[in-house]
Amino acid sequence: IRGRDLALLLYLAVCTACVVWPGMKLFAARVEPRILGLPFALAWMIGWTVATFAVLAVYHTLSERERA
Repeated sequence: IRGRDLALLLYLAVCTACVVWPGMKLFAARVEPRILGLPFALAWMIGWTVATFAVLAVYHTLSERERA
């Protein structure tokens, strides 16, 4: 397993821990403060989703560049 693959797996493990119990309960199980009018817990989930999309897009780009 390459270093980039290991880093992706580690990131996905951290991401999963932050959006399910107990990570969500520890860090984001509250309504206040509101972010762009959204409760903090919902903004937390959206933030992790967007960050994961960005990480996977970069990983895909780097993998495609390596194959070419």
